[in-house]
Amino acid sequence: MDSFRTKRGRCVLTDDELRIETGLVPQIRRYWEGNKPLLAAYLLVYSILLVAAVNVVRGGNWDALAFGIGVVATLSATGWALGRRRGVRSDDHIPLHDVESVAAVAGDDWLTRPRLVVRYWRGGGVKRRYVMMPSGLLSYADAEFERAETLLRERGVPVEAVGPSERAS
Repeated sequence: MDSFRTKRGRCVLTDDELRIETGLVPQIRRYWEGNKPLLAAYLLVYSILLVAAVNVVRGGNWDALAFGIGVVATLSATGWALGRRRGVRSDDHIPLHDVESVAAVAGDDWLTRPRLVVRYWRGGGVKRRYVMMPSGLLSYADAEFERAETLLRERGVPVEAVGPSERAS
């Protein structure tokens, strides 16, 4: 059983299945392994936001608190819905015999994240599952992207390399 790192966890390849394991702790671990200053910056921003929220509660400014909660809830729901619609959070278990092809889309370090677009058969039609790879800003990103391509090819899955400006179909 082989695996490679993704944005939020790992993608495990068995002899008959592609399984995506995700979570907040594995995502934090990815940043710890690949770019400690980036992790420190994220933690600093979250700490500042937490202190600001505590100050708003202490000050009794309930309108500002309600507005902040509303903004966070709206952004979270929108992000979740868009991710679900695009296929970022669809099937986490895909039988390898159902996989039609994989487009390995290289990302730009500062603009787009590298990703695998898995095209597979489900329910009488072809669906897509986006597997977001580690950011190009992390030290191991390129090696992990190449490892993913290699592991998929070893299992007989056709992998097409796509540049960052090209669209994966």
